[in-house]
Amino acid sequence: MSISALPPVSIPDTAKPVCFHLPPGIQSLRDRALELQRGPQGIIVERPFADARSWAAHSDDEDWLVWRARRCAERMKSLPLDIEAGERIVGKPQFRQPTEDEQRQLDETKAILETMPPFPGGDTGHFHPDYEKVFSAGIGGILEEIDSRRNDPDTTDEQRTFYDACQIAMEGVAAYVCRVADACDALADQNGATIDSWKELASICRRVSSEPPATFHEAIQLMFFMQIALWFGEDHSLTCPGRMDQTLRRFYEADIAAGRITDRKAFELISCLFILQNRIAWPGTAIAVLVGGRDHTGQDVTNELTYLCLAARQATKLVYPTVGLVWHEDTPDELMEHSIEMLATGIGDPAFFNDEVISQGLLEHGVSEEDCHDYMNSTCVEIKVVGRSNMWVTAPYINLPQALLNVIEQINTGKISEPDSFSLLENLVRDDLATTIRDAAERMDDVWHNRETAGCFPLASCVMKDCLQRGRDYDRGGARYNWVENSFVGLANLVDAMIAVKQLVYKDEALSLTDLHGILLEDFAGNEVLRQRILNTMPKYGNDHEEADTMASGWAEFVIESTDSCTVGPHRYVPGMFCWIMHERLGSETGATPDGRHSGLPLADGAGAAQGRERAGPTASVLSTTKWSHQKVLGGVVHNVKFSKRLLKTDRDRRAVRSVIETFLKRGGFEIQVNVVGKEVLLDAQKHPDQYQDLLVRVAGYSDYFIHMSRKMQNEVIERVEHAM
Repeated sequence: MSISALPPVSIPDTAKPVCFHLPPGIQSLRDRALELQRGPQGIIVERPFADARSWAAHSDDEDWLVWRARRCAERMKSLPLDIEAGERIVGKPQFRQPTEDEQRQLDETKAILETMPPFPGGDTGHFHPDYEKVFSAGIGGILEEIDSRRNDPDTTDEQRTFYDACQIAMEGVAAYVCRVADACDALADQNGATIDSWKELASICRRVSSEPPATFHEAIQLMFFMQIALWFGEDHSLTCPGRMDQTLRRFYEADIAAGRITDRKAFELISCLFILQNRIAWPGTAIAVLVGGRDHTGQDVTNELTYLCLAARQATKLVYPTVGLVWHEDTPDELMEHSIEMLATGIGDPAFFNDEVISQGLLEHGVSEEDCHDYMNSTCVEIKVVGRSNMWVTAPYINLPQALLNVIEQINTGKISEPDSFSLLENLVRDDLATTIRDAAERMDDVWHNRETAGCFPLASCVMKDCLQRGRDYDRGGARYNWVENSFVGLANLVDAMIAVKQLVYKDEALSLTDLHGILLEDFAGNEVLRQRILNTMPKYGNDHEEADTMASGWAEFVIESTDSCTVGPHRYVPGMFCWIMHERLGSETGATPDGRHSGLPLADGAGAAQGRERAGPTASVLSTTKWSHQKVLGGVVHNVKFSKRLLKTDRDRRAVRSVIETFLKRGGFEIQVNVVGKEVLLDAQKHPDQYQDLLVRVAGYSDYFIHMSRKMQNEVIERVEHAM
């Protein structure tokens, strides 16, 4: 995208809008990140060796928490640094391919690593630290708190061991930060022309190794250090920058008032952080930033950093991070206008998260009034309370149309009799789904309790509210909020399939379920006329059609209630309805379905219509999706919509897009995301991928480079209906 295409950023209280762009040095870092993402992903060669060393030193009488902390510290001690000219935020690890000799050593190391008890499982990557605490106390302050609590006369021996582990882990982080400072000093000695910048970075790193940050630059550098420590020291490999326009705001405003920073320099530092996200994660996952929303008193938080984060996303235009906007009834009109202008460029951001719905859903699950607005989309759209929660997401993904196929298969094999009515068939499908949900909850509950002994995260406990105060590890009830979220995939496929079965088998009596089973096994071979009838003449969810939408509401409410009736760990099971890339993966494993979908094709990409079926327009589509309550679905609800870029150039068209988005949100929609790219562009990108290296598309809660996606995923995005306003 050319610089001239960037929408102007209207910073509040400034005389005129400003267009931000990357200076040459940062642009080079951006281009380097994009180039590396095209190649094979390297590894941190030294990490398995660090794990082997720490495990070899473990004895049976060493407390498990202490071993886990030693492993974290050993990883941070040996983490290889990759510092490049022009960087303004430093500390990323080095990824590379091992040499032949190192590969032999890695193979030998496997024997030691295999003696380690296996990790029980469950989510570890989706983690959101308490950045407010990190910034207020700093690494040194956290270590002082640990020492104070350990030496309290009321502290138990078990708690003292926990604090010992926390100290080991946090001292490992401090040592790593000091190593980065030393590396910057060494570069200053080697580079006379850039000595001042390296000395400045060394000074920043040395300060935040022990003291709370005092400037915006120090705070954003410490944010990256904590992200690296959590990712690579303790396996929280999807830790995000989070609510940056809130956590960094006081540093920015203090620096602006003191004349230490300008909005442009802050923009450049944010851009540097965004570029670094692409150096620690490869395409196919997700890293998120949220802006806007409300604070703990319910007041709107929009400020200059809100706009600067959006501007940095637009200027860097890399796959990470996605930047979402938290919408509420008092979101400033100018922020919505700017967001729509940004979408019109084709960047795919921001997505819109509904604070009115999400905060109420959190309150229903026991989150306090003070905490209910302070949440993050846990990389895609799953919700976690920031800095206070041990919440597992997408545990697991559940294939909804598979339940209908299971019942049809059982009828065909004679395990159950063919039901005489459609309502009896619905009951059988409900029973199958209820069993799947209950079994998943029981498995997750076993894992949750196993994590109490064979999991544990001392470093995470240092940066999670309440853990140090309670003297309990993150995996042992230390966090304030604890629950597990699943995710249902293919709602539209199930609904459209049930409507087809109802029509063909029970109304027309044209087929038996056994006949239908045979047709599905043959993937509609010889029955294309039937398949086209299903696709083109029967009601489809996503078109504001009463029958289809009523059925969708019924199934959505059923899986929500079935999930809510189960317990995992200390809390009831929490439902979700988003799919990441699992609509393609599960679809590849799923045979043909009665909605006319061919075997192996992706399932529906969110909680809206199946791809290509929302033919009544975008407003009808959002009306359908919001006919059932999203409030309890904290595992995330995605509504994808695609608009034609060539028809989104006028004020009238952009107002129409905003109207669709706000209709969805005001009717209680959870999250809506927009692709603005023409079908012809996507088809051309398939033919000429080298010309579209940074073409981004919204998939199902996250963004990805179009050319990095599988052919099936590319086709899935292409097949979504492209709306013209």
